[in-house]
Amino acid sequence: MPLSTTPTRRSFLQLTAAGAVGLATPAVFTSRARAATGQIVVADYGGSSSEAMKKAFSEPFEAETGIKVVHVAHDTDPVTQFKLLVDTKSFIWDVCSMDTSHVLKLTSGKNYLAPIGVKDPNGEIISGMIADNWLGYSVFADTMAYRTDVFGDKGPITWPDFWNLDKFPGRRGLSRDAIGVFEHALVADGVAPKDLYPIDVDRALASLDKIKKSVAIWWGNGAQNSQILQNGEVDMSNAWSSRAAEVKASGAPIKIVWNGTYSCDGLGIPLGTPRLEQAQAYIQFYSRADRQAAYSSLVANGPTNSKAFALMKPEQAALLPTSAENLPDLVATNNSWWADNFEASDKRFKEWQLAI
Repeated sequence: MPLSTTPTRRSFLQLTAAGAVGLATPAVFTSRARAATGQIVVADYGGSSSEAMKKAFSEPFEAETGIKVVHVAHDTDPVTQFKLLVDTKSFIWDVCSMDTSHVLKLTSGKNYLAPIGVKDPNGEIISGMIADNWLGYSVFADTMAYRTDVFGDKGPITWPDFWNLDKFPGRRGLSRDAIGVFEHALVADGVAPKDLYPIDVDRALASLDKIKKSVAIWWGNGAQNSQILQNGEVDMSNAWSSRAAEVKASGAPIKIVWNGTYSCDGLGIPLGTPRLEQAQAYIQFYSRADRQAAYSSLVANGPTNSKAFALMKPEQAALLPTSAENLPDLVATNNSWWADNFEASDKRFKEWQLAI
C-alpha cells in the first residue's frame, strides 16, 4: 500500500537476522493497563485462524494482564462495519483483523484508525510490517506444489515450467480466484515480478489460454486445495502455503516450491475507542517473538518478528513463507491494485472460465 504511514506489501523484502530474545515491551504495558478491569473485543475472520489467535495471543494476554478478550467474527471485508462503528461511536470492537487494502480504505479521505502505539526499538519486525496504525503478524503465500511420486525431485520450479506442457505433462490445479493466478500467468508469460502491477488482464487471460486444457481442477477453497494435493487428483497446483504445509506434514508426497506471491494479516484499532490503552497493549503482545512462534505452530503462516524463527525447529521454519530461505522468491501482492480492480478483473476471469 503506497501510504506514508501504512506498510506496502512491496516494502516487505528482507528478514533481519534471527536472534534469541523477544521484542522489547514498551511503556504500553503500564500499571494502568495491567490493573484495567473489563474487556476488549477483537473482530477477526473466524474459523481456525480465530481459534489460533485465542490460543497463541488472547489467552496468554489475559493471563498476563488481567484484561479479558472476547472474539467476534466480522465480514470478509470489515471496512463498512468499521466505518459505521467509528461514525456512530458505537465501539463494539476495540481491535480488528485487517490487511493493508483495508488500511488504505480506512485512511483515504477520512481517517478511521487509531495509532497502535507499538514500538520496535531493536528492529525485530520485518520491514513494512509495522506502521503507526497497523501491525502485520501472519504472512501467507500463494505458492506452487507438485507430487514427488510423479516427478521425483525434478518437477516444475518456475511458473514458465508450470506452463510447459511438453516438459511437465500432467494434471494441473489452479484457483478459481483471479488473485494470485493472474500474477502466476503473467510471470509464466515473461513478465518480471517487479512489473506485475498494474495487472494486464488481457495478457493474463491469453497466458491462461495456453494451459486451460491441462487444468483438471479449478479449486475454490482451502479445503479443496488440500484435498486435490493429498489424494493425487492433480500432479501440480498453485497452493496456499499453509494448506500445502499441512498436506506435506500428513505424509503426502508433495514438494512445496517457494515461487509465488504473499500477503499478510494484521491488526488495527478503531479511532475513538475508550479502551485505547488496552487495545494497544493487546497489539503489542502480537509483536512478541514467542507469541508469533506459538501462532505459527498452530497455523502455518509466517511470523513478522524475525526472532520468532530462533524459537522454532528448523523443519517448522522451512514451511513458513517468511523464513530467510523462502521469502526472497516470493513477490508481495499489491492489495491496493486489487482493492480497486478485483470486481472487474474477477468478473473477466469467471467469464473466461465459463467459456473453456
